[in-house]
Amino acid sequence: MSSVPRKKAVLAQAMAATRLTSAAELAHRLVTPRAHVRAVNYHGTPERFAASFDRQLAYYRERFDPVTAEDLDRLLSGGSWERSRPGLIISFDDGLRSNFEVARPALEKHGFVGWFFVPAGLVSGYTVVTAEAARAASIVPDDAYDDGRQTMSWDELRELARRHVVGCHTRTHRHMRASLPEDVVRSEVVVAKTMLEQQLARSVDVFCWVGGEEWAYSASAARAIASSGYRFSFMTNSAVITRKTSRLQLQRTNIEADWPLDVVRFQLSGAMDLLYLPKRLRVNRLTAQ
Repeated sequence: MSSVPRKKAVLAQAMAATRLTSAAELAHRLVTPRAHVRAVNYHGTPERFAASFDRQLAYYRERFDPVTAEDLDRLLSGGSWERSRPGLIISFDDGLRSNFEVARPALEKHGFVGWFFVPAGLVSGYTVVTAEAARAASIVPDDAYDDGRQTMSWDELRELARRHVVGCHTRTHRHMRASLPEDVVRSEVVVAKTMLEQQLARSVDVFCWVGGEEWAYSASAARAIASSGYRFSFMTNSAVITRKTSRLQLQRTNIEADWPLDVVRFQLSGAMDLLYLPKRLRVNRLTAQ
């Protein structure tokens, strides 16, 4: 069974059949600055979805260029975007083992840079994160492995960091709600960053909030992120990234590895950006630094 919400699947199919998706894509191109980047986020990429994920990557490669951290930095610094096509950041939340075993080689096959956002305290090595432990941390486990391990190891993360971007996704995969005590916020934002940097022997300057719910954002966490040396911070409220976008309010659009291309097109057509606009404005006001 597909993980696409039923209403979204029906809407995407209807829009594709009536060519409304094509119309939305055209309107989106007309109103969007040529120099822009779209960021998408995935979770698990299990082997059973490998063929679907490969089709998605082939679709992206025809329409987007890969984006490194340096590319994003140049765009947000007002620098020129020398490419004729927009950029695409493909990110993965939760540090799942399938991201290393399935997503990484597929990304490299198609020439993309992956952005992997990892809960530092749940990297296998501190603890063996089994399917049961993953569910306890609000992480959806994917493939069943003989040894039970669900998350990446430090060695796998070090290998990823050679060609891809590794960022912080808190320490324990915690939603950064307003009620969190200051010491907990510090642990999830600052201590997690230090843990990753010590193990990877490199700077980790990308943060990604956990969850897209409005209550999962807070001014206190935004202040901690801004003061902790993070260069970029990602959210999940669907909008393109342009020169005018705040470095600490970079939005992503959710896609999963098993979704068919008509749903992927719908997600990227600009329709979700409009749908998320009221919430995005509220969250941006709350977290502005």
